[in-house]
Amino acid sequence: MIDKDNIDEVKKWASIICKKIDYYSDDDFDIETGEESIYVPLPGDDQGETLETVDFIDFGFEISDFKIENHGRIQTTTLSYQIIKAESEDLEYYLKNTSDFHQEIDGIELRIVEAPIYVGIACIELGAYHEDFGSNYQHLLAIEITYPDKRNKLNVAEETHLIYSYLFEIADSTGLIFYLSKIIVRDPELEQKIDALLSLEYGTLEGEKKEEPEEEISEDNFVLKPLLTYSESMKLYVSALQTNDKELRLLNFYKILEYYAPIVINLDSYQLLAKKLDSPKVLKPNRIYLKSIFDLVNSTNQRLRDSELIKSVFNTCFDLVDTFDFLPKSIQRKVLGIIKEKNINYTTKKEKLSQASNIISNTLYSTRNKVVHAKSNFEPTGDECNDKDIEQLNVFLKEITARIIRWSTKLPDIQK
Repeated sequence: MIDKDNIDEVKKWASIICKKIDYYSDDDFDIETGEESIYVPLPGDDQGETLETVDFIDFGFEISDFKIENHGRIQTTTLSYQIIKAESEDLEYYLKNTSDFHQEIDGIELRIVEAPIYVGIACIELGAYHEDFGSNYQHLLAIEITYPDKRNKLNVAEETHLIYSYLFEIADSTGLIFYLSKIIVRDPELEQKIDALLSLEYGTLEGEKKEEPEEEISEDNFVLKPLLTYSESMKLYVSALQTNDKELRLLNFYKILEYYAPIVINLDSYQLLAKKLDSPKVLKPNRIYLKSIFDLVNSTNQRLRDSELIKSVFNTCFDLVDTFDFLPKSIQRKVLGIIKEKNINYTTKKEKLSQASNIISNTLYSTRNKVVHAKSNFEPTGDECNDKDIEQLNVFLKEITARIIRWSTKLPDIQK
């Protein structure tokens, strides 16, 4: 309730809101002693929000440091919202009724929410609304980031890294895909079309109301692992999932393999070099010993060639036995035929697993070259994946790249 003890504070925050947001003036807020709540008007019929006194004070405090970044990130004093889009309407409906994918890291909380009033304010600032119909901001989804203190706020780049880490975790743990999105600024021509449709009932030209399809809501209780430290590979992973073009998806996944291959190769080389330096010969090296060090360096350089680059990743960073069944059946049959095994399991000899890894990595390398050089004089090697199987090959890549990203986070910082 507004009483004589807090009316000055309420008026102070109302004044700050009016100064910060041009849409508002002092006349928009009814602030009188005895009022139970304060109405915050928004464009459109019945789209305003009624706030209790304490909530209005909090609202004013948050609006005092209000910013919009790139039409999609809304920042207040201790909150940030990133507009997102789910891969399907069913998923958006599910989220609005069940899970929020809550996560916490260093006191910072993340969840997915229906867009709050701050997104409505952003629509006002961007002019993304219709005078009669408002902005419909309530239908948007957003990642909400809550900071324990404004002094703990991340800068925009750091916050973006956190968001990609969060989206990676959701995609890998649940298989659900989200897109970074923006507030769409309305086109005046579109508003004219909307006005022209005012006399029509929703969904039809005959005035018959269209029945809403029944939504199927999954009953799964998704559990997320703790967020990983951000790496550029997470952005590639999320980008791969967001594209509908199977070849572009493959290239993004392949870039993740290329990202980690030099790390794996250098790790192996460092270990071999360390063993050589443990030799007593290091104190009095002869020609043969020095030549062996040069040979080690040359071997490392050879492995860094394109054709050899990702073989090291396959032999080091993930469990082939656990992921083999995600491969297209045609590649599975090819691998098993060459290594002369009926299946791959944990009793399969190490050299046969290594041979299988090399066959699959060669297939990936050849397929990637086929995609990249499709419009030039590309000569197939015969190792390429069939076009009809690329979708399933991407399923395999999705599984292994997520495991590789997780593997890398366990490395000491000096090895990353």
